[in-house]
Formats: sequence, C-alpha cells, structure tokens
Amino acid sequence: MSKRFPDRLDPWRFADLGKEIGGELPLDTFSRLSACLLNPAGNVSFRLSFGRDQERRAILRGWLKAELSLQCQRCLEEVNLPIDTQLSVVFVQGLDEAEMLAEDLDPCLVEDDQVVFRDLIEDEMLLALPQVAMHDPGACAAPVLGVAGEKPIENSGRERKNPFAALAELKRDKE
Repeated sequence: MSKRFPDRLDPWRFADLGKEIGGELPLDTFSRLSACLLNPAGNVSFRLSFGRDQERRAILRGWLKAELSLQCQRCLEEVNLPIDTQLSVVFVQGLDEAEMLAEDLDPCLVEDDQVVFRDLIEDEMLLALPQVAMHDPGACAAPVLGVAGEKPIENSGRERKNPFAALAELKRDKE
C-alpha cells in the first residue's frame, strides 16, 4: 500500500496495475466538505483498491471512515456523526458510457484521462452526509415547543372566526 498520495491519477493504469492506496487525510484539506462541518478537525481513513471487473472496466472498491462534526438541525448544537461507507465505482469516459451501466453501478466521469485523488475522496464523503443532521431522538437538547426561553402561546378562550367565512357568504349571495 502506498503512503504518498498522488494529486492526480490515471484510473485505467491504476486498475491494470491493481494498485491499492490507503491511509489518512486531514478533513480540513477538503474545502467543500469543510464548509458543511462545524469543526473540520480529524482525519478521514480510507483504503482503495483499483482493478478490473468481469467486463474489463476499470473499477475502484474500498471504504472511507471518519467522525464528522455537524450542526444538529433540531437544537443547533454539535452532533458527531460517524461515517463508515463502502464504495464501488466504475470509471467512465463519457455520459453515454455512464448511462449504459447497470443501476447498481456508480459511475465516475473521468476527464482528460485523470482523476483528482482528493476530489474522489471528498465526493464520496459528501455523498455519505445525511440530508439533515440531527441527534438521535431523546438525545437532542431542542425545546419541545416554540423557541428556547419563549412561553407557548395560550388560547384566550374566544372562538376564532374562519377567515374564509366572508367568501362563503359572498358565494351564497351570488347564488
């Protein structure tokens, strides 16, 4: 396994050589991912294996692991989310080739016969993020009603008028 990580790589050459790359990279080196994090401290661990499948397509299999610090969208406090994702990618040269892949295969579009190594890792980490980060139910510090420190609105006891009652009366008048 390699400890030095290339900036760019030729996925077809790496697949032919059966290269394996593994190690750790700091989270703060991924600009798009860092923008989503409360605190970009820590590392992403990974192990990637290049090879060929039965149809001689260049593939990448492996895993990524990290602990990400996100903002809970319920209480707005920090929530630590462990990421442990498996990846299986087929390298393609064009959108036509990507459309011909089976549904269970993830395409990775290669431009200029090169892939930016860090972008490949960062893309997979971004795909592993939840749409809405939240603490587990019961572990969240979110207030049950309203905004923190605000009293719930009390019903004054009088009955509210339906705002559409006037429209209903107009309709009856026309008939």
